[in-house]
Amino acid sequence: SRKRALFRIKGLRRRWLLNVVGVLCALGLVCVLVVVAVFSSCYYSSVESDMRYRARTTTEFFAGYLNQSYNEYYQSCITYAQNFDDKNDLELQFINAQGKIVASSFGSWAGRSPTTYDIAKAMNNRSIEKYVGKNPGTGERIMAVSSPMIYSNGEIIGVLRYVTSTSLIDRQIVYIAIVSFFALLVVIGVVLMSGNYYIHTILLPLGEIIDIANKITNGSYGIQIQTNYDDEIGVLANTINEKSIKISENERVQTD
Repeated sequence: SRKRALFRIKGLRRRWLLNVVGVLCALGLVCVLVVVAVFSSCYYSSVESDMRYRARTTTEFFAGYLNQSYNEYYQSCITYAQNFDDKNDLELQFINAQGKIVASSFGSWAGRSPTTYDIAKAMNNRSIEKYVGKNPGTGERIMAVSSPMIYSNGEIIGVLRYVTSTSLIDRQIVYIAIVSFFALLVVIGVVLMSGNYYIHTILLPLGEIIDIANKITNGSYGIQIQTNYDDEIGVLANTINEKSIKISENERVQTD
C-alpha cells in the first residue's frame, strides 16, 4: 500500500509537470519567438529607413548634376563615391541603365555588376526599392536600396544604390534570441523549484493520508492521522480520523 501511495504521488507530480511546465515551456517559446521577431523587425526597419533616407537625399543632391553631359555626370558620380564618408558601413554604387556599375565607394568599377531585383524595379517603377537576401555573387546576406536617377528629359539613366551587409544585424538578433532563451530557462527553473516545493508540501501529507487510509481499509480501525495542517488537507485528515474512530467503535460494539 505504501508503494501504491508513492506511485500515486509520482503520478500527480508527473501530471503537474506535463500540464503546468509543458504549457509554460510552450508559452515561453512563443514569447521568445515574438521577442526575436519584434527586435528583428525593428532592426531591419531602422536600417531600411536610414538607407531610404540616404538614397532619397543623395538622389535629390544629384538632381542638380543631371543637366550635365553623360561624361560629366558619370565623373561627378565617381568623385562623390570616392569621397563617400561611410564606406566602412555602406557601399554606394552608381549603376547605369544597362545594369553596369559606373562608380562605387569600394573603387571605380568595383566588383561584379549586381543582379538583384531592386535595380530593375527602381527603374521600372521610378521609385525607391529595396532588396533583402543573399548577394548572388558572394552568398552574403545583404540589404540594398536602389533609387532611380532621372535625366532632365525624363529618361532613366541609372540607379543610385546603397548596399550593406546584414551580418551585424543577424548576430545581434542571434544574441537576443540566446539571451531570451536563457531567460526562459531561468524562469522555468524558478517555477520548477518553487512548484516542486509547493507540490511536495501537498503530496507528502497526502501520501501519509493515503497510507493511513489503506491501513484502515485493511482492518486497522481507530488509527489516527497525525497532521498539523489547518487547510483542506487538515480537514481531510480530520474527517478520516473521525470515520476511523466511528468504525472502531462500531467494531467494538459488534464484538461485545
